[in-house]
Amino acid sequence: MTLSSREKTIIITSHLVSLYSQMAGEGKIPQNQSVIDFLMKNIPNEHKNDLSMDLIDDVFAFISSRPMELS
Repeated sequence: MTLSSREKTIIITSHLVSLYSQMAGEGKIPQNQSVIDFLMKNIPNEHKNDLSMDLIDDVFAFISSRPMELS
C-alpha cells in the first residue's frame, strides 16, 4: 500500500511539530520563530500544497492530546 500525498504531508507535519518542540526546548530555535514559520521553512515544496492551517491544527491537537510513552 502506497501512502497518498496528503498522508505523507501529515507524517512530515507531525515530525516537524515534534522536532520544533524538541529544538525549542533545547533553545535551538529563535524565540520569535513560530511553529508555523518553522513548518513553512522546513516542509518539502512538493507537500506545501497539501498543508493548511486546519491540517496543522489537527496534527498539533492530536500530538498534544496523546501522552508519549517509551516502551
